[in-house]
Amino acid sequence: MAMHIIVGGGRVGRQLADRLEECIIIEKDEETCEELRRLGYRVVHADAREREVWERLPVRGATVILATNDDSVNIAIASIIRDFEPSDIVARVESESYMRDYRNLGVRGVSCGKTIASELIHELIEAKRRYFEIVVTEENFAGMRLADMYVGESCTIISIYREGKIYRPHPDFVLQVGDIVGIICGKEVKKTKNPFDEVLLVIRCAENYERVYREAKAIAERFDADLLILHKEDGRIMCSLKADSIQDMDVEEAVEILESLTDKVDLIVTDPPKKKVDFRTSVLIKFPILFAKGKEGYRDILAIVNTDRPENVVSYATAFANYFGKGKIMFLDREQLKTSSSTVESPTVEITVTEFNPLVEVVREVKRGYDLIIFSISNSVGNIDSEFLWKFILDTDSSVLVVR
Repeated sequence: MAMHIIVGGGRVGRQLADRLEECIIIEKDEETCEELRRLGYRVVHADAREREVWERLPVRGATVILATNDDSVNIAIASIIRDFEPSDIVARVESESYMRDYRNLGVRGVSCGKTIASELIHELIEAKRRYFEIVVTEENFAGMRLADMYVGESCTIISIYREGKIYRPHPDFVLQVGDIVGIICGKEVKKTKNPFDEVLLVIRCAENYERVYREAKAIAERFDADLLILHKEDGRIMCSLKADSIQDMDVEEAVEILESLTDKVDLIVTDPPKKKVDFRTSVLIKFPILFAKGKEGYRDILAIVNTDRPENVVSYATAFANYFGKGKIMFLDREQLKTSSSTVESPTVEITVTEFNPLVEVVREVKRGYDLIIFSISNSVGNIDSEFLWKFILDTDSSVLVVR
């Protein structure tokens, strides 16, 4: 298990410790150390700028995270620990003017501005995801079926490499000498495929935090996903596991960060705007965005297939129905079924097709009252005016998931 050494037991350090499986916190303040110990953290009471402190710690091969809010302190510590051969050094950067100093020391700096979301989230996630390989020998595993090979509770075999070819794992696959078995371990290894591994809660209005957080947490727990929070605190855009202080944030303030999160976040949950706003297409086409109304579950789900590429709407509707309740998928053109009917294989989903006027039938269905409504941003089928889609977001009690 990889070791992580965190310098600084403040809010950021604690959040990292909560996220990582094996870690030690170095903290110089005695009262803070006592509090951390009461909370169950492994803590060393010391000044990390002293070389002898590092001589007593398992630094070699470990990841060191410099989480103090003082760049000069972080740099002083980094210059010491390089000699102890850590596998990686990551630092919280307060001022961009120090970035060159960090780079010169071989430290990856993560600022609390644009890069905090893209790099720090990636660091947190990857710290829990471990990949390794086992070479099959005569003495170990040769002749064994994969079904009989135990790799641990939180691990799974993802590939077998044999004579230049990669094979997908199958319970009856018999291992041979020279095979290389690829294994991934971590909390995110799941028995079934979920659509979301990483959920990002974006808080735009401080007064909405509690109810929107409640809904985001319910989604993350049901799909066994990681939940992080993007919010404004003390005038800065922050990304954390818990928001202690929140200020109102304009959507434009977060757009640059959101655009940098491709392939790192699977779902954005946010509070709905008070009026129609112009969300950048560059954000909407990268992520599904759920406008949360404070639901703790979705017993009734309506998916409006208003796109000539129905796959996304259908797959998200099926996933939410499977995990929360029952869903109705409403196709607006019978031609859509030719490409989508084979993908709907859930007993929790009902399929319908509009018969006359899609707009009238969709509005009538929405008025029945659903916990969750899903539709596509493309809006290329059904001739539904975008103003009606905005009314679903702004004027109904339903949470609304907008997908590509």
